Amino acid sequence: MISNNLFAQTNLNTNTDTLSNKAGFLWEISGNGLTKKSYLFGTCHGDGYNFTKEEIFKFKGLADVFQKADVIGFESTMEPKPKHNKAADMLFYKWIRNPDPKYLMPRGIYYKRLCDSLAEFREIDKYLADKMFDTEYWKKKPSYWVSRIALSEFVKQRAGIQMVDKVLYNEAIKTKAKIIALDDDAVQLSLLHLSMNVGNGLDTVSLKKQVNILYICIHALNLMPDHPFQELTNLYLENDYYKMESYFDKSPIPESKEEKEILVRDRNKKWVPIIEKNISNHACLFAFGCRHMMGEYSIIKMLRDQGYTVKPV
Repeated sequence: MISNNLFAQTNLNTNTDTLSNKAGFLWEISGNGLTKKSYLFGTCHGDGYNFTKEEIFKFKGLADVFQKADVIGFESTMEPKPKHNKAADMLFYKWIRNPDPKYLMPRGIYYKRLCDSLAEFREIDKYLADKMFDTEYWKKKPSYWVSRIALSEFVKQRAGIQMVDKVLYNEAIKTKAKIIALDDDAVQLSLLHLSMNVGNGLDTVSLKKQVNILYICIHALNLMPDHPFQELTNLYLENDYYKMESYFDKSPIPESKEEKEILVRDRNKKWVPIIEKNISNHACLFAFGCRHMMGEYSIIKMLRDQGYTVKPV
């Protein structure tokens, strides 16, 4: 195994860049005294699509950069961690069995009366009873069920699915590059906890609006049971940074300031020093969710603020 990891080379065709020449998901880092160029690559994970190596290495310039990198960084190393997984399982189990009291539905308020139509109510009722296995779902707020559904789909789709990150990781271990993780286990566990509380943002809107958002989620899943986030995958494979940024800005599920800070800002602040340390004397490629490259707290902006030149390839 050690021999294969050290000396096996990826069999990539570096001349297959067939996608858009617009700003995509591969960005170059230079300037500020760097002697070698390094790169950021935005990935797509948790959407349920089974990405292939051939699809990913069509992205403009990625194959060349990948094979020249001395260091390749990911959000996590993606290696099995029994203790970490057990802790995550226990956290998930406790969350299901004992939901926070804030998620309990007020007395006298019923889903049927909050829905815009009987057809909407029946679709929600059937999904929660049949797919979430809870015939007393009405005791909990719609915000709770949005969290449960989101996390259940996330877990289900990750089982056996090759996300972009996993495709790249599988290729990275065949090269001589050093592989590093930007997050530690504690951070990854905290993200699971955050996913369980995605409904916090929904508590800022009325119960009727919560039911409407819950219906939108359930209806989308019923229409596309095998791949509920087809639009996201299509946009990603177009390799269009700005279209993807617009997609995230139009999310139907409200996101609290706290969630944005924990999920993106705080992690990006921790990642930048790690990135700086490695690019100071290595040619690096850092691959992470493309959302970390967008918005006011983006890795791109933070690196530029430190004096680096960061531009799309």
